[in-house]
Amino acid sequence: MDANRLNAKHRWRRFAQGAPLSVLAMIYNQILSFAVGILVARVIGASQYGVVSVARNILDILGVVSPLGLDLALQRHLGSGSGQDSTRLAQLKVFRSIAFLLGIAPAALAALGLSAYVEQSIYRYPDFAKVLLTMLIALPFLTDLAVLGGAYRGMLKPDPSILTSYVVQPTFRAIVMITLFAFGWRLWAVVVGTSVSFIISWWVLALRARTDLAPRGTIHQLDWTDTWSVFLYSPSLAVSLIFSTCIGAADSLFLGHFGTAGDVGQYGAILMFTQLIGLLGLGLGQTLGARIALCHRNNDIAGMETLLAENIRWTSLFSAPVFAAIVFWGDRIDLVLGPTFAVNASVVSIVAARNLVQTILMNSGFALSMTGRHLRETGILGIGLIALVIMCFALIPSYGQFGAALASFIAVSGIHLVRYAVVWSVFGIKHVKLAAIKPIAWAVAVAGATHLLLRPLDDRTVLSTLFEAVIFVMSFAVSAWFVLVTDQDREMIARLFMPRPLIAGVDE
Repeated sequence: MDANRLNAKHRWRRFAQGAPLSVLAMIYNQILSFAVGILVARVIGASQYGVVSVARNILDILGVVSPLGLDLALQRHLGSGSGQDSTRLAQLKVFRSIAFLLGIAPAALAALGLSAYVEQSIYRYPDFAKVLLTMLIALPFLTDLAVLGGAYRGMLKPDPSILTSYVVQPTFRAIVMITLFAFGWRLWAVVVGTSVSFIISWWVLALRARTDLAPRGTIHQLDWTDTWSVFLYSPSLAVSLIFSTCIGAADSLFLGHFGTAGDVGQYGAILMFTQLIGLLGLGLGQTLGARIALCHRNNDIAGMETLLAENIRWTSLFSAPVFAAIVFWGDRIDLVLGPTFAVNASVVSIVAARNLVQTILMNSGFALSMTGRHLRETGILGIGLIALVIMCFALIPSYGQFGAALASFIAVSGIHLVRYAVVWSVFGIKHVKLAAIKPIAWAVAVAGATHLLLRPLDDRTVLSTLFEAVIFVMSFAVSAWFVLVTDQDREMIARLFMPRPLIAGVDE
């Protein structure tokens, strides 16, 4: 085997490290969450589903604020240094303790009356204060999960964090919810199940981390200058992540204020379905941030471009068929969830397009946040969030769900366009290639052809919809294997999912 071929194999293996487990765990999470989401929607209806969606969005935003950006900072801190640095691992106790204490504060404020104020002034839904307080009880545990996840990714050992977040947590959430449903609970089954699942998953990962992330070897006295340096740049990373999370939740939160709980419930159901777009693609980026940091430290700009471009291309390939299926058949969610979830096809298409853009390009932010340009990343996201808020105020009162979807799509697309220009200007790289666009165009073309050919058989039932979707997926998979997938891609897929025994001197 020549040197070029050997280097290519190592490059592909480095790019995809952790991907098989990530993909399988995320598939499990998405399928289970999707199935449970359908059950929840049918049991509690659109209005109560909207109440849960708003409370969960608030929890998600606070869950990004409370870690202070340490989840991202640890990826950079540990990823740019020695993975066996015992002194750096010893700093985890300091980081985790501070973040956990901050996670307690919002729950305490909610108990002291903040949640009641939110119910009276912003979201006037019955029992919303109690729902929000119960959700926020899980916040400190969610915070520590995020910090531990950042540490695992910084060590390039994301598997325990992945299994906890995408297997343990959704499994226990489903068990608790279904059990409480059996006892006649409805809304509170969802609320309690969500909080309990975060606490259990935190306990599992924290117990595992005592072994995996325990310092080994000589532990020097903590370098407080080094520790403080993490706190110096983690807030800007936190702000970036907060902005990003708010960008993802602003449409639902503003819709909840200007519209009804039913509007938010329908919109939340659309978001649930469109999240399937990232079912496979998101599993490819679990260690990308740490690897970008390492490339930057080694001044390997070409390697950074390759990592970003390949991540985007593969994410596009996996996400495109789900996007196309949702565009052509996604407005039929009422067939599954019930008549209260009848939605507009235009809203579904716009939300799907927003999620596709976000899924494919979201990891390109590492080119700035992991290379010391985090303030620029923060600025881009901040301007995007301001633009989104303005558009939400302008569009949602008059156009409802359509206005929320359009505002979000424009803001997200604008953010990624500006970021691409900044990365190109700073590093001289073009990480979005034509190869990333082809799968989207091909998937839409195949889905459109399938929809037209099978229209005479379409009676808008669950069975006919499934039949059309299956024919489309099979057609896309077969055609993409010959049109979009290269020989090197096929070899990578084989090495990922059909591993062969290592050959000394070649694979080592």
